[in-house]
Amino acid sequence: MMARFSTGTKMLFIMTAALMPLGLIALFASIQSAHAKQLQHEADAQLIATAEARQIDLLLVRVANVVRFAAGAANARPERCSDLIAEADRLIHVPSRIALFDRAGRLLCASPGFKARGLPAPRGNIGLDLLVLGDPGGVRFSVANAAGDYGVGELAAPVLRQAAGTDDQTQGLTLQQGDAKLLIAKARKRFPLDQRITVRAAIAGGQATLALVQISSTISAIEVLLILLPLLMWAAAAGIGWVVINELLLRPLKQLQRAVALASNAEGPFVLPKLQTPAVEIQSLGAAFERATDQLMHREEALEDGLRRQVLLTREVHHRVKNNLQVVASLINLHARGSRGDVAAAYATIQRRVDALAVVHRNHFAELEKNRGVALRSIISELTANLRATAPPTADGLSITLDIAPVHVSQDTAVPVAFLVTEIIELLIDYAPDALARIEAAPIGDAGAKTMLSITAAALAEPRVTGSAGHESFERVVSGLSRQLRAAMEFDPQIGRYAIAIPTVPNDDATR
Repeated sequence: MMARFSTGTKMLFIMTAALMPLGLIALFASIQSAHAKQLQHEADAQLIATAEARQIDLLLVRVANVVRFAAGAANARPERCSDLIAEADRLIHVPSRIALFDRAGRLLCASPGFKARGLPAPRGNIGLDLLVLGDPGGVRFSVANAAGDYGVGELAAPVLRQAAGTDDQTQGLTLQQGDAKLLIAKARKRFPLDQRITVRAAIAGGQATLALVQISSTISAIEVLLILLPLLMWAAAAGIGWVVINELLLRPLKQLQRAVALASNAEGPFVLPKLQTPAVEIQSLGAAFERATDQLMHREEALEDGLRRQVLLTREVHHRVKNNLQVVASLINLHARGSRGDVAAAYATIQRRVDALAVVHRNHFAELEKNRGVALRSIISELTANLRATAPPTADGLSITLDIAPVHVSQDTAVPVAFLVTEIIELLIDYAPDALARIEAAPIGDAGAKTMLSITAAALAEPRVTGSAGHESFERVVSGLSRQLRAAMEFDPQIGRYAIAIPTVPNDDATR
């Protein structure tokens, strides 16, 4: 019956049957233990907080009574004020600072170093008025007698800690009043799994709050059981899971993997090994691999044969186009031999444009195997060399300087760039044969997707060029080429500079 179920269903049944009892026991024990422990720790912490708050209240009441009596005595006998403060310090038995005032708020005397002048009287006629000064000031209290005389005192945090009687580092005490907080004792965790329980108790009739932080790390018998149960569950799950997964999944998958690796490294069809597994899914997967590898092998053979044919055909097309351009150039050269004057110049102009297209095609054919586009430096270098070689003798003074970055462009970009360079140099040959020209190409930005191509010659801004008969036709041709490049042609009339941003083949695409 189990053979009809999938491997995942079998594993689910096995793991559920093995781990369900342990899981139910662990769940019940965890809920009971956590609830009981939390309630017990909170109750213990609340008792401790109440007891320590009572001790601090007793200290404040005792000190306040002494200060109240001293304030009344000092008002009656001001000359003994300093002696009364000393006597109060002796009766209090803890370090403190005291100041005594009469009913009019005049300072009678104060403990040495206590800047008490201007301290306010207590709120209310009789009673303890408490103010938490915050770290590290401590607390300040003021108390008045029936006649209106009052005293002000300050106690530091160590005095309050001593009164609370806490020396346990697992207990932290903080006195809070509004936004003011006074750290009396800091709790420290001893183990990473220790828990923090925070409870609060009122101080001075609710004027302040004592916050107690209790670090609990007690481990009971049920907690030991809770710790061991997950380990037992993990061991059982790991053992059962390993046996099931290893026998049903991992071992047959390793056999299949080795067979696939051998088939990929060797010539010939894929041979499915005999899989020792009851999992029908693994057996079906092996059969699917066998069918898929046979289909892939036949498709790869067909693709390789088609790719070889395509490469041969592409090379043949490029070779024939290159030969045709050479034939056209030779015919133009033959017809130009017997011509003179404007006709010969027209033939030369046409031949230079055909040469520009041939240069682009020849460089594209050279880079065909690398799929990197056309090298811009090679195109412009060969193009300018041909222009200088075919220029008439009157243009012997023409100088062309190159500064081309090693970038590549597509053939769709290379053709209008070649014609653009040819048109501008041709304009200089016809109307400024002694010009000094500079051709530059530099990448724009870090991505390398654009390159700024610029041709600079002072003669391009001179009237002999801008006012020539062919300048208007030149402007139309340049405008059309810029539209082919999908960029705006910029002209600087101050220095005679044509510049345009052309797209380039990015570096990451250049090596594909």
